[in-house]
Amino acid sequence: MLRRLGPAFFLGSVLLCGACKKSQDPAPTSAPAPRPTAEPTATFTLSLLQDASPSGCTWIRQDTTGARKAVATVDANCDQLDLAWSADGKQGAMVDRGHGATPPRAWRVDFESDQGPLPLSLPAEGHTDSLGFDAQGHTVALVSQLEGLTRKAERGEEFFVVDGRRLPVPETEGSAGLAHAYRREGEQWRRVESVATVYETEDAPGTTVLATATQLVSSTSGQDPDEPTATELSEGSEDAVRLDAVVKDKGHTEFGTWVSLETHGGPLYAWRAARELPVLMPPLRWELSDRLAEPESLSLSPTSVVELRVRGSLLLVTSDHDARIYDTRTKKRIAHLEGVHDARFWPKPRTVTAAIPSGTSAAQ
Repeated sequence: MLRRLGPAFFLGSVLLCGACKKSQDPAPTSAPAPRPTAEPTATFTLSLLQDASPSGCTWIRQDTTGARKAVATVDANCDQLDLAWSADGKQGAMVDRGHGATPPRAWRVDFESDQGPLPLSLPAEGHTDSLGFDAQGHTVALVSQLEGLTRKAERGEEFFVVDGRRLPVPETEGSAGLAHAYRREGEQWRRVESVATVYETEDAPGTTVLATATQLVSSTSGQDPDEPTATELSEGSEDAVRLDAVVKDKGHTEFGTWVSLETHGGPLYAWRAARELPVLMPPLRWELSDRLAEPESLSLSPTSVVELRVRGSLLLVTSDHDARIYDTRTKKRIAHLEGVHDARFWPKPRTVTAAIPSGTSAAQ
C-alpha cells in the first residue's frame, strides 16, 4: 500500500538540498590588494669624450648599463673638441677648434661602420667657426672672413664685392667682415650664402646672421636642445628669500642671481654667476621632503662651473670632468662618471624637412 507524501516532506527535501549545495560552494575570498609598483628607472645613452692613451681623445657612446663603445679616436685634446650629429643619427662631426696659429681641423664619423674617423678638409678661405649638418644630411661649414676682402666705396657708401654682388658694410661698432655658409657636395665645398656682418665685439652677430645657421639640425656651436631654460628669480621673491635663508654661505663670492630650471620632479635652483659669459655654479638645491636640499652625493667644489641637461625624468650634471645623473622623480643619483669631458645625452634620431637657402645674400 502506497503512502501519500505530504507537503512537509517536500519542504524538508528542498531545505536539505540547499544546505548540501552551500556546503559544497567554496567560501568567498576578498581580492588581494594590488602591490604598489615603483616607476621604472629611465634609460639613457650618453655621449662622452675621454683622454686616449698615450695621447688624443676618444668619442664614446655609453648606455644605462655602463656598456661603452668607442666610436672615434682622434689626435686632439678633448678640451678643444666640439661635436655635431646628423638628424638621422647615422653621422657625426668632430672639430678641433685650434688655438693661436693652429688652424681648426675636422673629422667625419660614420656611426654604422667601423672605418674610424675620416679627416675632413675645411673651406680654404676665412676661419671655420662651426661645422654642422643640414636636414638632408649634408655637412655645412659656417666661416668668418675678415681678411682678403674686396672693399669699395661709391657715392659715400662702402660695400664688399662677393661674386659680383655688392654687400653694404654694416655701420655699427666692431670689425666689419663677411660670413659664409658652405655645403659639402661630394669632395668639394660649395658656397651657398654670404652675408656682411660684424665681429670682435661682445654683441657682434658674426656668423649667426646667416640664414643657414638657423636651419642646421645640429652644429658644433649650437645650443644643446637638452639644456633647460633658466628663469631668473627676482631679488626679494619668495623663492629667492627662502634660498638665501637656507644657503647662508655659498662657498664663493661670485656676484649673480638665483635661477630656476624646470625638471620632471619640480624646479632645480642654481646660482648664475654674472661673468662676461654667465655660468651656472653651486649651490644647487631642489625640493626634498618639504625642504630645500642639495642633490644626493653631488660632491662639487663651491667654485665649480656646472652644466645642466634634462631629458624626460633625468637630470645630467657635469663639471670638472665628472658627470652625475639623477632621477628627478625619486631625487636619487643613479650614475656617476669620472674623467670624462663634454658629457651629454646622445641625440635621438629625428625627421627634419627644413631646406637650406642657396645663393648670396646681403645683411639687413
